[in-house]
Amino acid sequence: MTLRTVLTLAAALSLAGCATSGRIFSDYDQTQSFADYKTFAWAGEAPMVSVDNRAIPPMVTQEVAEAIKSDLTARGYVFTQDVARADFAVSFTIGTRDGVNSIQVPDYFMQSRAAWTWGTPYWPRIPTMPATRTELREYTEGTLAIDIYDVGRKAPVWHGTGQRNLTRAELRGESNTAAQDVKLILAEFPPS
Repeated sequence: MTLRTVLTLAAALSLAGCATSGRIFSDYDQTQSFADYKTFAWAGEAPMVSVDNRAIPPMVTQEVAEAIKSDLTARGYVFTQDVARADFAVSFTIGTRDGVNSIQVPDYFMQSRAAWTWGTPYWPRIPTMPATRTELREYTEGTLAIDIYDVGRKAPVWHGTGQRNLTRAELRGESNTAAQDVKLILAEFPPS
């Protein structure tokens, strides 16, 4: 193998690794004190405020809402139905975005075929440049954003987002990873 081939394979593997791992981001109001928070409620009648152009299965919406509620309850916060009596309100957004990754990979079949030509002895010639092909891989990136609002101030105080590539089972609503995703995002709340 040539050095160029090895570098191409290494780059392809590192891109494939990046495509499957998720990214977590959070931001918060630095002037807000989170120490007094004890109760929470949903920010509106429905906890999910908006969706993307793809239809989100109702079971997924319910699983995310239950995962947020159980994670915050496990931390000692008390859920209340009345948002006016809560210390903070929670909402979330689910969205998707389709994309395409293109990578250059060596084409060993073309490279070997170019070495054997008509009218020459059956000894391979060394090609001047390795043959490559471009592979396109489609993916769907899912985003789950959780927002927390201070009820007294009526202002946003914390935002957490998780993004990762979704599997086909998750796009059909057959896979339940909502609790894991919510736990990873809410690990940043409250900020220290």
